[in-house]
Amino acid sequence: MRMIYLDCSNGISGDMVLNALADLSEDPESVRANIERIRGVVLEKGADPYGPSHIHEHGHHHGHEHHHGHDHAHGHEHGHGPEHHSGHSHRSYREVMEIISQMPVSSRVKRTAEQIYAVIAKAESAVHGDPLETLHFHEVGRDQAIANVLGVAICLDSIRPDQVIVSEICDGQGTVQCAHGVLNVPVPAVKAMLDSCDLAYRQTEHEGEMVTPSGLAMVLGIGAETGERPARTTVRASEAKGARTFTEHGLIAELYEA
Repeated sequence: MRMIYLDCSNGISGDMVLNALADLSEDPESVRANIERIRGVVLEKGADPYGPSHIHEHGHHHGHEHHHGHDHAHGHEHGHGPEHHSGHSHRSYREVMEIISQMPVSSRVKRTAEQIYAVIAKAESAVHGDPLETLHFHEVGRDQAIANVLGVAICLDSIRPDQVIVSEICDGQGTVQCAHGVLNVPVPAVKAMLDSCDLAYRQTEHEGEMVTPSGLAMVLGIGAETGERPARTTVRASEAKGARTFTEHGLIAELYEA
């Protein structure tokens, strides 16, 4: 039995999940190359009218020194310095599903990506009161966001875990400044997801946002369950830290085999 354990006590974002899972695969370089290939296809097929987005979300970076801005399922973005973009791409849920369906990946990868976006869509619908038929995304509907979700699906297809276990999900507190105003932490989309799932959650004393909508949606979309770290020897392990450091460590991912 193959298990993935994610220690989310230091927060979770889409990029953290993507980078951590890529490192758990048997051939990380090949998996990353495949992810970049698909990213290129998405950029070509998506034809984002606002151009390639630099929004990778939440200011997190991996050991390879990726630096990113923030993105939210509820249509806000906030970043640092020259990489901040205020343009919004209003892509519908149906359009995102169509782009995923056209990708040159396996049906298993498409299904995982669709499941992740279904979680985001459900949260969006709950927050804004829009039916799925008329639901539109902002940042999570952009090309880079779609590519990140497909990247996570590619990683899962490579690892083929039988079970994904997560620790208690820990967020910060206070407020976060977005392009459209100030939001309370947890942000609305994250709160909507937490209200509809059974994952353990706790707010810490850290000031600021530690959990992003796409990061949490990825965990929920791949069917993760709250549990304890397995009492076994790890096959591989990875840590994806954030550029906005609230704690000493980042997202810790571990792979176990029975």
